[in-house]
Amino acid sequence: MNTASNAVRSTPATTFFGKLRALALHALNLHLQNCAVIAEAHRRPN
Repeated sequence: MNTASNAVRSTPATTFFGKLRALALHALNLHLQNCAVIAEAHRRPN
C-alpha cells in the first residue's frame, strides 16, 4: 500500500524530469548543429 502511493507520488516528478531531459537533449542538439554551421563558415575561404 505504501509503495503504491509512493509510486503515484513520484510519477509527476518522473515525467517532469523526463521532459526536462528531452528538452536539454534537444537544446544540445541545436547547439551542436549551430556550432557545425559556424565551423563550416569559418573553414570555407572567402
